Amino acid sequence: MFFWLREIAGWGLVGLSLYMLWIGLGFLSDLSNPKIIESSVLNLAGLGVLKAGLILIRLSTTARIAIKLSKSDR
Repeated sequence: MFFWLREIAGWGLVGLSLYMLWIGLGFLSDLSNPKIIESSVLNLAGLGVLKAGLILIRLSTTARIAIKLSKSDR
């Protein structure tokens, strides 16, 4: 049952990363004063959070499959 918490946390991190990427791209939309450094730092951090979220989702899916396979072997 612990895998549900992992999956919820993973989807939360994916949502947070999409928000971070959106804010980072918003820094570039101001044409009079684009903040290139701030945007690149935020976008790189967003990509790291996205990777962590996808890893958590992948782990929870693997745990669910392993539990189903172990129950079917009995």
